[in-house]
Amino acid sequence: MASKYTGLREFLTSIRLAVALLSLIALGAVLGTVIPQQVEGETFAARLHPALLALFKALQLFDVYHSTWFVLLLLLLPVNLIACSLDRFPAAWRQFRGGAAPDGTERLADLPPERIVAADRPPAEEASRLEALLRKRCGRVQKVETPQGFVLAGGKGAFSRFGVFVVHLGVLLLIAGGLAGAIFGVRGYVEIAEGDTANTMQFRGGKGAETLPFAIRCDHFTVEYYENGAPKVFRSDLTFIQDGKTVRQGALLVNHPIAFGGLRFYQASYGLLPGGRLNLSYVRGDGKANERDVAVGDRFALPGGEGEVEVLRAENDLMRMGPAVKLSVTSTRGNVQVWVFQNIERIKEANPGVLAQVPLMNPGLFAPYLFSMQKKGEGFYTVLQAARDPGVPLVAGGASLLIVGLMITFFFSHRRFRIVLEEEKGKSRIGLTGSSNRDPVGLENEMNQLLAEIGKAEGHS
Repeated sequence: MASKYTGLREFLTSIRLAVALLSLIALGAVLGTVIPQQVEGETFAARLHPALLALFKALQLFDVYHSTWFVLLLLLLPVNLIACSLDRFPAAWRQFRGGAAPDGTERLADLPPERIVAADRPPAEEASRLEALLRKRCGRVQKVETPQGFVLAGGKGAFSRFGVFVVHLGVLLLIAGGLAGAIFGVRGYVEIAEGDTANTMQFRGGKGAETLPFAIRCDHFTVEYYENGAPKVFRSDLTFIQDGKTVRQGALLVNHPIAFGGLRFYQASYGLLPGGRLNLSYVRGDGKANERDVAVGDRFALPGGEGEVEVLRAENDLMRMGPAVKLSVTSTRGNVQVWVFQNIERIKEANPGVLAQVPLMNPGLFAPYLFSMQKKGEGFYTVLQAARDPGVPLVAGGASLLIVGLMITFFFSHRRFRIVLEEEKGKSRIGLTGSSNRDPVGLENEMNQLLAEIGKAEGHS
């Protein structure tokens, strides 16, 4: 029974187990990043061979972060960390409480000559002076009298022994926060048309909906564009209504969330509402412009029978350059296809020479006609991402402890010093030794400083 317990203990406290778990968790994170997850993975799954698809589903690779094996890894890692901490804490506590007290076996004969100095006073007098000197540097000092003289022991930075345990606690809180967010957290979307009010949150992955205990009204939606027509800034002016009363108002922008009702709202996306009119204008040379409202599939003849125009496609934000419509012009000269952008002037200013490089974007490609377009009567809807994550405080606390623990571990060390005094013809010979759990260079420098202070006393040689 004892051997089984010992084997289990060695397994749970093994560094190899920790490395293996961290490696597998990292591999799972890579798979969860590379492989599309949940709803986004449906299109990817359709392209897989049936045998490979069956393997992916068996391994739950389309929902890695909620898979049984990934959660088990996350649960086994804390077990490993707790077992390691419990196994090593008693020794660290003993070191913190003072470490091994001097037992009187330390001898000057065991020290190198460069660590030994001589003093004119007897060991009893020197011991009192050196005890005060060491206490000033280390705080608590232990003194043992030996047949040859005295041994003084002191240490500093003993708290650094706990740095690794602070790191372990930080990792445990990070894992607990992640699991709390995955199990009890809520993520969804709220779509609101400009001027309308909504109180329903759709869960991600098509997992149903939740009626919120408050309503959100989008008072106004604003979008600004770069010179090339790409969206620059979009914001939603929101009003939160509870029990028929306005409770809060605020502007929601990308990277500037609003917290309300236990949820945190982010500006995720936006779109154009259906029902807007697509207005196409065309002019021949310096003549009078003609306008007409069109839709995809419409056909109309150009004046004088010079050709027939067909509307092939209409896009709200083609290549992030704004609304555009694709036309096909058929005439005795053949067929010409052209994209007509609403923001063509801004596109040309931002990209000089673009029409020569991409003739398909030239609204005058079918000379002598020049086409232009604009959307009229259009409205926007805003998409808000809503999140409730009870694990956030745990993650924040864990991250803070992790940073503090790493700083303690790497920037501090537990240094211990021992001063050995032996009598020789009524005088004293003093030796210094030291040890540290890390940073041997720093220990060497501090020992040199301490030895110099020991040798400064009057009467030393």
